[in-house]
Amino acid sequence: AVIHPQAQLGSGCEIGPYCVIGEHAALGDHCKLHSHVVIDGHTTLGRENEAFPFAAIGLKTQDLKWKGGVTHLRVGDGNVFREGVTIHSGTKDGEATVVGSRNLFLTHAHVAHDCVLGNGIIMSGFAGLAGHCVVEDNAILSGYVAVQQFCRIGKHSMIGGCCKVRQDIAPFMLA
Repeated sequence: AVIHPQAQLGSGCEIGPYCVIGEHAALGDHCKLHSHVVIDGHTTLGRENEAFPFAAIGLKTQDLKWKGGVTHLRVGDGNVFREGVTIHSGTKDGEATVVGSRNLFLTHAHVAHDCVLGNGIIMSGFAGLAGHCVVEDNAILSGYVAVQQFCRIGKHSMIGGCCKVRQDIAPFMLA
């Protein structure tokens, strides 16, 4: 593993082989990174998060509006990031992507810049959020769901597999 000397690791963290942790990353207590995980940017992870191989968390936005500056990714406690998950930081100086607690991101799920996610969310394999989306507590995005930018997914809603979401989904709804 390559851990920058300025990175902050909480007590009891497990860092697997070939992981890379950047200068401004901060991991809470008892986080576990399996092999080949990258945590970079101004990223803060809470307690007991677990990341599996090839997850890339906190890297620079892919938004073309990026002009530099300090952007953030803030992650709560007890999240699971399975293989190949990508989560980007905010776009403009001072902005952040925010992920709550106890969420499950299955293989190759993607959370773009400036999204805000609540708690207890499940993003199944290959589900993706474009920038500036809001996903409320306990929503479920099935496999291959694609959510367009600026959409809001309501609490306790469920989106079926392979759906293209181009507008808000109300709370407690099936889509």
